[in-house]
Amino acid sequence: MRTLLKTLNPIVASVVLMACQQSAPLSPANELRAPRLDTLYDYQLYNKKAQPLSLNHAMAALSNLDVIMVGELHGHQGIHRFQADLFSQLLKQAPSWALAMEQFSRDNQEVVDDYLAGKLGETAFINQSNAWPSYKSDYRALLSLAKAAHSKVIAANAPASIVRCIGRHGPAYLDKLPSVERGWIAKQLTLKNDPYKAQFMANRHHGQVPSEQQFAAQTSWDDTMAESIERFLTRYPQQKVLLTVGRFHIKEGLGTVQRLLARQPNLKVGIIYPLVEGEPTPSSARRDKRVREWTLKVQALPPARINDEPLAPISLGEPDCPYAKSPSN
Repeated sequence: MRTLLKTLNPIVASVVLMACQQSAPLSPANELRAPRLDTLYDYQLYNKKAQPLSLNHAMAALSNLDVIMVGELHGHQGIHRFQADLFSQLLKQAPSWALAMEQFSRDNQEVVDDYLAGKLGETAFINQSNAWPSYKSDYRALLSLAKAAHSKVIAANAPASIVRCIGRHGPAYLDKLPSVERGWIAKQLTLKNDPYKAQFMANRHHGQVPSEQQFAAQTSWDDTMAESIERFLTRYPQQKVLLTVGRFHIKEGLGTVQRLLARQPNLKVGIIYPLVEGEPTPSSARRDKRVREWTLKVQALPPARINDEPLAPISLGEPDCPYAKSPSN
């Protein structure tokens, strides 16, 4: 959500940052000997027993799933390398894998389709799809794999402009949208008190507690991505889906995972949660037993701030919410 940070409320922006490589294949004899992570491009996959394994050895279990959600630290080279390695391996085993992406929103699905069909060059695609600034370094490889394999790509997310207005005016803002724009957001938002909401509300930014409106904005991302996947699998029941998404959205099997299973309880879902060296594994107390889990360890990124360096300023501005001005508001 890097493009949203300049416009979101500080609390939402901080959560987005939370949300918001394959080493040489290991032989069975060395399966429990994890290699060193020497560069930011290196990664190591672990099973739920904290045993290291190669991507090749994980493929039997991974390819048997209906949906795989790979969490990411946006901009981490090792994680993006892993995503491309995984998608490549999945496509080799079965061409029925589609790619769902947090990084593109529903209103740009036609642009994504046109690019995959060869109707647009890359520059036009980047401009017209409102691609993230890091598209070329982080996501180009995934789109190239999908294009070469004639795989479908789901622009799964909610448009940033509408999410900002939900955060400003609350979920009632959706009732004012014209039917086309309303279709870009999940039909139903999960606003009840649940573990994901508790996790979100526990976060602080400059000591402030998130508001109900800000949580509505947050879950609009999760519910929209979940609904996008659910609708796709209903339309194409023989397909499987790989989702790239910020790690906060799948932490502890909550967020997008929880909202997808609420819509399609019988799906076989797996999550791959990234950790930097030295980070603890998230608690498993609240995880759905239906969800398969792996962790992906990568090298820590350079610190954004050291000592008493100030936080980078965030230019928020006011969201342009034209429908909030209607007489019924």
